[in-house]
Amino acid sequence: MDIGKNLNPKYRDDILMWAGIALVSAIFIGIFMVFTTTSPFELIKKILSAILIMFLPGYVIVKLYLDDLKLTDNPAVDKFILSFGTSMVTVQSLAFLVNYFAIHAADLDQEIRIELESWVPIVIVLIVIGVAVGLKFFWRPIAAKWNQLNAWFQDKMGNMGPTILLILTTFLVLVILFGVIWTILKLMFAVSGYQPY
Repeated sequence: MDIGKNLNPKYRDDILMWAGIALVSAIFIGIFMVFTTTSPFELIKKILSAILIMFLPGYVIVKLYLDDLKLTDNPAVDKFILSFGTSMVTVQSLAFLVNYFAIHAADLDQEIRIELESWVPIVIVLIVIGVAVGLKFFWRPIAAKWNQLNAWFQDKMGNMGPTILLILTTFLVLVILFGVIWTILKLMFAVSGYQPY
């Protein structure tokens, strides 16, 4: 029997991917319940948080930007691979930067960092999803402004104008990234009640 024969193939692939994730999660929960004394609710909470961090941001990005990309003959496997990879690249990169700044710039104690570790990925996931959705729906106005700026820089500075605009934009993106990281840290400080200074 073909599951979801009447469904749109894109939705069927999504349902198959999430059903596979749910099946593997259920198997892991069953195995851990047999071999450990951990509460089933604690296991479910950990698996749901892992899915939230390792698949959801990438899945949103894949659905918004890469839904028609084919890697293999199985679209559900393609979405799984792309969702996992994209989540790892975005969430883990930002988590690494936040951790780096927490250690070297904010000089946080290890106990405080451990306390904040449960909140940082959730905030990063929300930021990644928010930026992906925002760029998808505001891309045309952003691209129009970029083209206007590019034309203005080229008019004022000649052939070097677009290069200077690209350098300034890269610097601005790095400043925004730095601001996002500090905002995450400040939010974590507020949640934990820690005063770093």
